[in-house]
Amino acid sequence: MALLKDTTLQAINEQIGRKNAILLNFINQYAPTSWLSVQADIRAGKAKRKYAIGDELICHYTLDNAVYDFPWVVLDNDRECVWQDGTVHPGLWLGAKYATIEDIQFDAPEQEDATETTAQDGLFYCGRNANSYTMLNLSAGDAIPYSSYEHVYHSIANHKDVFTNGYNRYKHSAQRQWLNSDATFGEWWTPQHIGDCAPSQLASRKGFMAGLDSDFLAVINPVKVQVATNTVTDGGVTDVMYDKFFLQSIEEMYGSPQNNDVEGPYFPYWKLITGLESPTNGSGSDTNDARKIRRINSPTGSAAYVRLRSATRGSSSNAWSVSTGGYLNIYSYATYSYAALPACVIS
Repeated sequence: MALLKDTTLQAINEQIGRKNAILLNFINQYAPTSWLSVQADIRAGKAKRKYAIGDELICHYTLDNAVYDFPWVVLDNDRECVWQDGTVHPGLWLGAKYATIEDIQFDAPEQEDATETTAQDGLFYCGRNANSYTMLNLSAGDAIPYSSYEHVYHSIANHKDVFTNGYNRYKHSAQRQWLNSDATFGEWWTPQHIGDCAPSQLASRKGFMAGLDSDFLAVINPVKVQVATNTVTDGGVTDVMYDKFFLQSIEEMYGSPQNNDVEGPYFPYWKLITGLESPTNGSGSDTNDARKIRRINSPTGSAAYVRLRSATRGSSSNAWSVSTGGYLNIYSYATYSYAALPACVIS
């Protein structure tokens, strides 16, 4: 058997290397991206077979020039979703495993100065002197008593608390806008109604979507999300929205629903990891470690306060949250700045 010369071996290795490079280029060119593969599985009806409750799918999140792994856990693999055109589709419901680094106001105090000469139909007025707020009993066409107050604010919501502690209607919230925007500093928020004021983080943060991988965003569709509004200013009606990213509700987190099935059903993930036999919110002395939420930049650190989309139904300004103790908290002013634990759907 003849021995191969070094030059012959070198030529063979170079030829193999060229073939491997051609094969790798073919794979990179024609293989679908991982997120497109997941979407193809979902649309083929394979979600339940291929993705178990609690499985993690990881994208990246960029903030202030730092890049973080951003795991999404499977919240529900057997629940359809509704698109904005009314069509129903199979969906893989995902939730962030960790809270956002950023704290964003749910809603700023409704302290927009009125400038109209007379009271307008559909608007409500609040006078302020120092830290004293007074709701003004005005009908459309009445003169507004500007001279009696340092400020007179107006809003679509008829309750003093919205002027001091923000408005808990999720469809108008700043945090909802932040989650669904890829705009830069100062541009991800616009007023949703007369009296709506900018959150304090508007100039210092980009929209949440600006930090996510583009291939991940490409497989996320806006889906139907519902919220039971408060009974103080909004009549307890159900708001319907279509969003790419949304805050979870108390019902979805396996808490005690305020209005059965309006904000649910619950996500099996939360039932699984909490080990609860029935939905419960917990309390200050009844914590649940599984619902303690850490931030993506500190996954083993202290738990964060995390905002939910549910309004406290008997309040105009309180929106639910997850406390650092792991229980669902009914008393959290909308003006408080909390982290988000967003959810989304691949469909």
